[in-house]
Amino acid sequence: MDKKEKIEKKVDKKPNAFINFLKSRKARSGGIAIAITAVFICIIVLVNILAGVLVENFPNLKIDMTSTQAYQLQKDTVEYLSQIDRDITIYVLADEDSFKGGFGFSGTNADYITQGYKLLKKMAKTNSKIKLEFIELSSNPTFTNKYNKINWTGSSSNNLILIDAGDDNYTVISFEDCFAYDQDQVSYTGYTFTSTTVEEAVVTGVLQVVTTDKIGVDIITGCGEDETDYAGIKSLLTKNAYNVREMSVLTDDFHKDAEIAIMYAPTVDLSDKAVEKLSAWLENDGEYGRTLIYIPADMEVETPNIDSVIAQYGMKVGDGISYCTSPNYYINGPYIFLTDYESDIYTETLKNPNVPTLVGYSRDIEITNDSAVAMLSVESSVGVIPFDKKVESEKDLEKYKKDKINLAAVGTKTNEENKSSNVAVFGSRYMFYEDYLSTTSYNNANYIINFCNTVTDRGDMGITINSATINTSELGITNIMSITIIGIIFILVIPGVILLTGLVVFIRRRTK
Repeated sequence: MDKKEKIEKKVDKKPNAFINFLKSRKARSGGIAIAITAVFICIIVLVNILAGVLVENFPNLKIDMTSTQAYQLQKDTVEYLSQIDRDITIYVLADEDSFKGGFGFSGTNADYITQGYKLLKKMAKTNSKIKLEFIELSSNPTFTNKYNKINWTGSSSNNLILIDAGDDNYTVISFEDCFAYDQDQVSYTGYTFTSTTVEEAVVTGVLQVVTTDKIGVDIITGCGEDETDYAGIKSLLTKNAYNVREMSVLTDDFHKDAEIAIMYAPTVDLSDKAVEKLSAWLENDGEYGRTLIYIPADMEVETPNIDSVIAQYGMKVGDGISYCTSPNYYINGPYIFLTDYESDIYTETLKNPNVPTLVGYSRDIEITNDSAVAMLSVESSVGVIPFDKKVESEKDLEKYKKDKINLAAVGTKTNEENKSSNVAVFGSRYMFYEDYLSTTSYNNANYIINFCNTVTDRGDMGITINSATINTSELGITNIMSITIIGIIFILVIPGVILLTGLVVFIRRRTK
């Protein structure tokens, strides 16, 4: 072999620098660091993708960081819907993407609509019997044909949700039922939403379609009452699946299914004939099973015939207005105050008996015999100012002080089969105002529904759901900006920091 061939062979056998580097300790250490970093980034990306899929299919997994838990269903909603034992379909009459995106609204209005969308998704996941479908009517014009009890034209074309329980049991919910708005702003700037009422509207709708045998409630008219005053109790009972109607005590008969009658703040006494009709209805041919709820007016009215009915059930309405000066009870003055519960019969199924009821300008109820018991009372710095007396200062209140006053009571008559008819007297018409019934600060709505459910042997099927508000300044995914920020943090910032850390480790080890 000549000298040239030996040199070429020697060159060919020269070690490759890149191969040597790959075999070096530095390369192995750096490669491991890069591999770990790459695997970790892949895990982060996969976790994000998996979390998105899970939240989409199981909305309750989403963490609500808002202080008011605006994106969480209320406990009563979950408990009630989870017990539904029949198939129900909630049809949202809109395109899903449009609903999810806020129906073209902007700012807080869009946030409220998105909030409503998320609550609907969560409601559908509480029970496998409940299905949620989105139907755009313009693309499905025949959908409405089988729901002929609903007016689909005119102002009713604003229907947003239809709840169908089968067997011709369905109800419709309008857009205005789902989102509360400031009516003073509508004519100037369009809708300005103040809260989302989707949850309340849907739960109420479900309760109505699954309750096929609704108990009748007759509101007695023709006695000088103000129908705007009893709108709150009428709405509350209707939402809780009672069949509420009005009947003139002068010309109408009580409805056959009526187990409750309400006489709200009459300013005209009943006629003799009306008293006979009311008494006969309560007696029910000796079968009983009826309840009259009487709320007297907060003024001096001569009602001897009404008083005679009340007297038969062991009660008398006082001739004055109650007051309470205890700072533990009164609210903004001595005439609006909290009460204590008396009878366990009407509180044992209350969801939260620690929350009090509120009365205002209430008449006191005197119990005259053992057939009646107190339901609500106060015995702390209380009294009753007679209608014919004037009070110019709180000092004058001491003249009319009492040890204890009753604000609500119920009298009962029972037959041999242990069936009862009741007359319940609530001294305060303000207790039934919509503002007092719609707040969770007081137990007015829960107590009234609990009372009605108890006297009709309906059980604990009342439910009160509150509207959901959004505080855009608080922590949480309450708007698009916060969603974007959280997305950037988890999708870009965290993986980027991990990648940069891996590169730094790799470079430092290589230079050692």
